[in-house]
Amino acid sequence: MANGFEPQKIRNVVVVGHKGVGKTTLIEGMLYVGGSTPAMGSIATKTSVLDDEPEEITREGTLSTSVGHVVWNDTKINIIDTPGEGSFFGDTRLAMAAADAVILVVSGKDGVQPMTDRLNHWAIEMGLPRFLVFSKCDLEHIHLEPVIESVKKRLKLSLAHMQVTVGEGSDLKGLVDLLGRKVYVGTPDGPKTKASDAIPEEVKDVVEEARMRLVDEIASTDDELTEKYLDQGDLSDKEMEAGMHKAISSGSLVPLYYFAGGSPYGVIPLLDAIVDYFPPATTRTEVRSKGQEPEIREAKPEAALTAFCFKTTIDQHAGRNAIVRILSGTLKSDAYILNGDSKERVGGIFNVVGKPAGSALGEAYAGDIVSIAKLKTVKTGDTITEDKKPFVFDAPEVPPALFARVVILSDRGSGEKIAQGLSKLSEEDNSLKVYHDEQTHDLICAGLSQLHLDVTGERLRRRFGTDITLGPPKIPYLETITRKVTNIEGKHKKQTGGHGQFGVCLIDMEPTSRGEGFVFDDAIVGGAIPRNFIPSVEKGIVKSAARGFLAGFQVVDFKVRLFDGKYHDVDSSDAAFQLAGSKAFKAAMAKAGPILLEPMVKMEITVPTAALGDIMGDLNSRRGRILGSETQDQFSVVNAQAPLVEVLEYEPKLRALTQGTGTYSMTMDRYEPVPAQLQEKIIKDSGFKAIDEEE
Repeated sequence: MANGFEPQKIRNVVVVGHKGVGKTTLIEGMLYVGGSTPAMGSIATKTSVLDDEPEEITREGTLSTSVGHVVWNDTKINIIDTPGEGSFFGDTRLAMAAADAVILVVSGKDGVQPMTDRLNHWAIEMGLPRFLVFSKCDLEHIHLEPVIESVKKRLKLSLAHMQVTVGEGSDLKGLVDLLGRKVYVGTPDGPKTKASDAIPEEVKDVVEEARMRLVDEIASTDDELTEKYLDQGDLSDKEMEAGMHKAISSGSLVPLYYFAGGSPYGVIPLLDAIVDYFPPATTRTEVRSKGQEPEIREAKPEAALTAFCFKTTIDQHAGRNAIVRILSGTLKSDAYILNGDSKERVGGIFNVVGKPAGSALGEAYAGDIVSIAKLKTVKTGDTITEDKKPFVFDAPEVPPALFARVVILSDRGSGEKIAQGLSKLSEEDNSLKVYHDEQTHDLICAGLSQLHLDVTGERLRRRFGTDITLGPPKIPYLETITRKVTNIEGKHKKQTGGHGQFGVCLIDMEPTSRGEGFVFDDAIVGGAIPRNFIPSVEKGIVKSAARGFLAGFQVVDFKVRLFDGKYHDVDSSDAAFQLAGSKAFKAAMAKAGPILLEPMVKMEITVPTAALGDIMGDLNSRRGRILGSETQDQFSVVNAQAPLVEVLEYEPKLRALTQGTGTYSMTMDRYEPVPAQLQEKIIKDSGFKAIDEEE
């Protein structure tokens, strides 16, 4: 059994881009040209190695992370395919954390699209070197130059033009690589295809001009190279390659490459460039844990094992498969690993080519990306170690699951099966949250969008044989009072033959500060109510408060003072005084100005600055309050407060206003009174009817 590659001979690349730009087609070409697949897979013909799930085939797009690899120039290139649809960016975010470099794919026809900005921003934020790849360059009526200038300006890129096209659009015949002066023409017959040195006459002058511009672009990033360029008027290929490597690593240059999906001849120079210019896995020299005082481990094969699971898949027959980036140490087949407090045995280590496992490995080293078979507990986002010392990799936060829906259960028996299936899916998808709401007692399924939950429902049906019906979640309103009332009597008297029921209590009730809850003040003196029945009064009040008075919502933030009462030696009991307390509470509520309280949330909304006015106008229409805003480059951040009921459906509206580029976070803030006109409607719609405890 072979062992893995040494870190110096590994490149980890994540391919990102707006949905539909051709990321998967590019990677399928890389796998084919690199010899990892016998033919070039295609989404259109349903032969893709990467997008092979039914939901992906139906939508003709990537919905979850997949990994492939090629061995090129004695170097292992791990290639991560990611969703370009924002509804599945939880996968994309974690995949970027596992990579050392980014290929940002942009359509040669459309240029910058809504998600391009966000993905480019994430790459910069994470300090990842970038390549820019223009796809679909062989489509009819394409004119690349204006699109390139638009992308360059929009993303604020310092581009290094690495190639010249031979022809354009449907007349595209090939590419000339400027550094090596190699020509790639026509469809290759596989990985053994060689480049030509014969530059076509029609582009010779263009190639020379473009090469001198590239020399200038590279020289401008380094003082020493600038001096040589000014002295000599040129740079050698070796000097250009060294300068390019340095400029890419620092982010001062982003090289531009071309790709035509119909003929993968742009793949060979791209694979060469990945090996030559992207950093090896050894560039990541340390691994940090989460926390205010993070532990730091050396990213070396001889260090303690740390591996980050950025994607888990669970198959009912094949079991659980974890795709991990080994951050430090050495992962050995059949070794024992720790996932938190859970200890389990590695069922096998494999190279990855799409969903199925590739070739088996005896061991793999720091820097590599591999799959681990037959694990029982590891889920997406987990950190694997071999020692008992807690260590959680400091991975980026995934977008929050704010689009929540109630799981509507047709019968009690289906609930457990649905909950188990959703739980399994949430272990694969870190952006999918499944939980029971403590206030409403509903099962909640939350994701990034309606589309996210639709796909989740399809996966649940296909893999677990159960359908799911989702509805809007209930708003956890509360009730409270607004004024003090005194000398309120609660009397329970019933005679049915034999022992009767008798209990009388007198209370004062007043509002307390918001968030203080329920306060009970025992002010009984002189034995007006026996000590053993005083808790009964309190219990009756608490029970009634939980049932609500106006619309069936919990009554909060009030104080009851129990100051007098009556009892009977024979007929008084715990139950009688509970009912007396309940009746006193209801009588007091009727006079104490009861109102509804609604939950308010704080929101942080990040949008393109051009959409700022629309966002603020929409928030105002939702009874929102703008707390402040700040503009950073092309994006603005708005801080606001709004009623939860008004922003339950905010995700689709934000998506529409920003073409899918807006993001937001939301946290519970406090409760505030519901406006009177809305309160009447909520009470009416609730259909609430008070329970008569005596019935």
